[in-house]
Amino acid sequence: MRKNTLFAAMLALPLFGLTQQVITDKIKVFFNHPIDASWARGVVATYIPNTLSDTMSAYINRAKYTVDIAQYDYSAYNSKGVGEFATAVNNAYARGVKIRWIHDGSAPNSGLNLLNSNIPTLGSPTGGNYNIMHNKFIVIDVNSPDSTEAIVWTGSADWSNEMNNEDYNNNLSLQSKQLALAYTQEFNIMWGDTVPGGKPNTTLSKFGPYKTSVTNHTFTIGGSTVELYFSPTDSVNKQILAHIATANTDIYSAMYAFSETSDATAIVNTVKLGAYAASIIDQYSLQYGSFSILSNYLATNATIYSGNYIYHDKYLIVDPSNPCSDPQVLTGSHNWTATANSTNDENTIIIHNDTIANLYLQSFAQDFLVISGHAIDTAHTSCPLGMAQLNNNNISVNTYPNPFTDKATIVYSLLQDEKVTVNVYDIMGQKVATLVDGKMQPAGNHQLEFQGASAGVYILNIQSGTAHTVKKLVQVN
Repeated sequence: MRKNTLFAAMLALPLFGLTQQVITDKIKVFFNHPIDASWARGVVATYIPNTLSDTMSAYINRAKYTVDIAQYDYSAYNSKGVGEFATAVNNAYARGVKIRWIHDGSAPNSGLNLLNSNIPTLGSPTGGNYNIMHNKFIVIDVNSPDSTEAIVWTGSADWSNEMNNEDYNNNLSLQSKQLALAYTQEFNIMWGDTVPGGKPNTTLSKFGPYKTSVTNHTFTIGGSTVELYFSPTDSVNKQILAHIATANTDIYSAMYAFSETSDATAIVNTVKLGAYAASIIDQYSLQYGSFSILSNYLATNATIYSGNYIYHDKYLIVDPSNPCSDPQVLTGSHNWTATANSTNDENTIIIHNDTIANLYLQSFAQDFLVISGHAIDTAHTSCPLGMAQLNNNNISVNTYPNPFTDKATIVYSLLQDEKVTVNVYDIMGQKVATLVDGKMQPAGNHQLEFQGASAGVYILNIQSGTAHTVKKLVQVN
């Protein structure tokens, strides 16, 4: 009985738990429509009506060294509204900041006319096997001698007054030099050169299916794991499907363009296994079959936005009501379409953190109420009180990638010399591997690898001294 009780507790433990203050200092999330603070669990989400013109400009105004911009479309006809962003970029250039700007070659991009003509820009190619450069990200001061000044800004919004004020969008900033370096690597592939502020090399620049994949996809920011993927090199829809499959308690999707029926089916499958699900889709996607798949099973928990503007968000929330699972948010520029997966340039970021997941839930709950006329269900099972006490504060553990296809790397750091035992169990509680067997290990970093016999859920149990740390590993085909 004791073994079964412990194992049940292990299944419920959080994958990536750190203090709310650390994560919200390093990762900031902004919504341009009201949120429902009654869903807040410690931190209230930030609602800023003019997210683009005010907040993005503030970040640019603080730039000291470099600014790289990859933005699908920037539509501004004067210096008001999001036109203020061009003013911030011009001012940065005037004080010596090195600027580079990539835009989609087939989109209007009228706002580029407001830029200083000396700022180098590059439009993506048009025609052939290529579709669009749909990225929406900014990298600021990636090589600053102060690593805390390296910032990535991304999200769902194109840059127009409508996107700023009326259309539904989310944006976020992430303070991480390593993440900024990965985004810069992707930018340089498209730009064809690495010189800050230099002109593009159109002979070497590569877009869409002609790119190579960046080398690093997993990062630790504020103590939480963050994953980064670019389309089309990283088969992002496989990542979407894998992360949908990790839902245990509840799952929410908010999407403008949703044509990948496999994603809709995957959400339905989580409901069949006992999860609660709700979805918001823009009316644009009624032309596809995904909404029918969702509404046939979710009924009124699948709703269509049919207002005068656009529901332009693109995010997934997994298990925000269960901090003892793996609460996570998947967001970025990537619509759930075949072109986003196979031909567009897109960026997708996945944040494993219960606070960030709850911030997005506050936004989703309010949007769903306004659009559908009824509230999402509040009766979800949360983790039992006291379960987190099984976690060991004297050891820091990270696993990546997770989910994994080939093997998972397990990295842990000991604060002092300890006897360590590392076991892996399958979902039925049977031990499948012993990676460390009671060995005395010195303080510092240690690394292990694990590969399961088949796809499925595994439980990693690390005992150091008398304390346990437990994490869930997911292997996919």
